[in-house]
Amino acid sequence: MTPEQSFSRWVRVALGIFILAFGYFVLADNYAPMTPQAQVQRYVVPVAPRVAGQVSRVWVENNQPVAVGDLLFELDDSDYRLALERTELALGLAETERERQRAAVRAAGSLLEQQRLQAQELEREAARLGRLRRDGHLSIQQLEQAQNLAAQAQSGLASAEARLQEARQGARAAEVGLRQAENARAQARLALSRTRVRAELAGRVGNLQLKEGIYARAGGPLLALVSEQAWVTADLREKSLRHVATGTPVGIVFDALPGEVFRGHVESIDSGVREGQQAADGQLAQPVSSDRWVRDAQRLRIQIGLEEPLPALATGAKATVQLFPANNWLFRAMGRIQLWLASQLRYLY
Repeated sequence: MTPEQSFSRWVRVALGIFILAFGYFVLADNYAPMTPQAQVQRYVVPVAPRVAGQVSRVWVENNQPVAVGDLLFELDDSDYRLALERTELALGLAETERERQRAAVRAAGSLLEQQRLQAQELEREAARLGRLRRDGHLSIQQLEQAQNLAAQAQSGLASAEARLQEARQGARAAEVGLRQAENARAQARLALSRTRVRAELAGRVGNLQLKEGIYARAGGPLLALVSEQAWVTADLREKSLRHVATGTPVGIVFDALPGEVFRGHVESIDSGVREGQQAADGQLAQPVSSDRWVRDAQRLRIQIGLEEPLPALATGAKATVQLFPANNWLFRAMGRIQLWLASQLRYLY
């Protein structure tokens, strides 16, 4: 075989390999997509005190596991104890004022009853004297005196009724003041209880930036709680998701566990990305300027649920995800081979 023939043969072999590889990658990208852009995610909850104060004691260490209700740290509660004592004193005064106003209502009610009885008696007396006057047994002066006394009794009755209404209003105001004092005491107790910050979910302490003596501001995060609940997210090109749907089988290889393959399925596909979100700020749209002939493909995120217990991996641990969207033995075999190769390569890097 001449050198020219040998060279021509190698060129044909290279072209054949290129065509086969190109066809394989096109098929695999559509019917057996794989991505190394995957990672473990967990809920991370910032922990911040709901009241301000100086940190008096820290009960946990970084990366320590905690359960719901475990004490994380305490704030100096001396100011909050004094505030609670003030509200209790104010509550005592409010209770005393309420009892005083209730007694005033009872006294005003008794006085009103006395005035009513007296007014009724004087009215009867004036009516009796009026009959005597008509019979000629009584002078007009005596009748007028009796009528004046009856009118004065009616005025006293109206005044007693007004005093009773005033006393009742004072009693209602005292009840409102008592409820306000009770609310103030409840708020003071709540603020005092919040000087002891506890875990609201089970997990591990992360990013602990806390020492005794630090002044903590209300709402300022001082540590994070990393939840035990975990899932895997993966980013794939839009074209690769054409045949992917909820429930599509998935194989996962974690970088931290080379050679091991975990089974899962697609739980959801995100409906969009941040680049497609436009703020209604009154500004005109700004198209993306690019002189590239082939632009970067857009990627969408999918959420993956594991069908077996997730190993103890750190939040953000990287993984490679292989999807099996096509119910075809050939494409499934291609995906399994790709995933096996990825799991072996994890031993190298």
